[in-house]
Amino acid sequence: MSIISTSSPFLKSFTHSTTNVNTSIVTLLAAAAPHEKRISTIIQNQSATATVTVILSATDTTGIILQPATFFNIDNYNGTIRVVASAATTPVHLAYSMV
Repeated sequence: MSIISTSSPFLKSFTHSTTNVNTSIVTLLAAAAPHEKRISTIIQNQSATATVTVILSATDTTGIILQPATFFNIDNYNGTIRVVASAATTPVHLAYSMV
């Protein structure tokens, strides 16, 4: 279970989803449309043992490694977010807020 909440006059609400990620790269969140703007994006590795690599690109294969039970937060990023796990069926929680 994820507990992600915040209070700010700039954030209306967060959209949440949890995806089971495997050892192949998958798109967690496509690039935002030109008229949309993400204010905050949080990616949470919910595994107790596996690592998750967060790739902030539609084509790269390297990224930021999340250790078990950690998260990554990026503000004002509208690009594609892809992920890959070190083990099969690794739960990754995504929360993002848009203007």
